[in-house]
Amino acid sequence: MANTPPRPPIQKRPNEELLEDLCLELRHVACGEGDLPNGERIVVHVRELYAIHAELTSRRVDCRPRLERLSEETGWQIPALLDDCLGYPQRLPYVREPDGIRRYLRCRLCSKAERPPDAKLFWFCEACMRRVLDAVRQRAPIPDIVLFRTYNVECRCAHADADTVLAGEGQFYVDQVYGVCERCIHDEIERRRVA
Repeated sequence: MANTPPRPPIQKRPNEELLEDLCLELRHVACGEGDLPNGERIVVHVRELYAIHAELTSRRVDCRPRLERLSEETGWQIPALLDDCLGYPQRLPYVREPDGIRRYLRCRLCSKAERPPDAKLFWFCEACMRRVLDAVRQRAPIPDIVLFRTYNVECRCAHADADTVLAGEGQFYVDQVYGVCERCIHDEIERRRVA
């Protein structure tokens, strides 16, 4: 089988092909957002997207109609994603869903707010982290959070003992549950506040 011939350089591709290439690169960025901020694969796609956009701009091609159609096809805010890609690395190109929340940063508990990109322990927003802290303090369960005590050292944080009340994610229940104590949750809230 013969090798596939290399694609022509960006400057020699027709406008329609470049528009489709732009859309393809936007999809690659959207699907690779978990590699942000510096993942090698996503950086390659952002650079290619930037070069394609620069060529389309120099040709004065109106990208908006095709980007709006791509937004309808995907359910993502594509113009905002393009703007973030063009502003990379000062702005990180996370996909925004129709409600404006960045998909990768959506709180796993309430789904109505964003968590910080560097969230540890739980991928929850600030309000939900406080709800989990209150649940542990009051020994009052909330939906999708498991409160428990355990004798198993490997299932609890370093601060805990067999009598410590722990919180773990209930919606992602697996064979072995892991929980963190009130101190861990409080420390994470403070770490986020300072950062």
